[in-house]
Amino acid sequence: MDKTVMIVDDQLGIRLLLEEIIKSEGHKVVTAENGKEALDKIQEVEPDLLLVDFKLPIMDGHTLLQTLEDQGTTIPTILMSGLAEEAAKKTENIKCIKKVFAKPFNIDDARQDIQNLLK
Repeated sequence: MDKTVMIVDDQLGIRLLLEEIIKSEGHKVVTAENGKEALDKIQEVEPDLLLVDFKLPIMDGHTLLQTLEDQGTTIPTILMSGLAEEAAKKTENIKCIKKVFAKPFNIDDARQDIQNLLK
């Protein structure tokens, strides 16, 4: 029962780390470096879960999630940020956000949260 997870982060190291965690649990991974790229890819393949960095080039995480919500697309999302409290406050009106990860995050906690949201 593999699911598809999209990782949206401009840092290659974060994308690779999360990709390794998710693939080790038997799921598919799609990646994007910014919100615009993610929006384009979501039109092709709608993921079961999004992991989105708050600060992104071109289109930030808040704008990406607000755009999806405005289009009626609801994908459970984990928001990631070095400034987690600020990010949570700025995005509290976005319903698809199920969890906020403060960067750097604990790998085991991340794995558990991802698995719980994919169930």
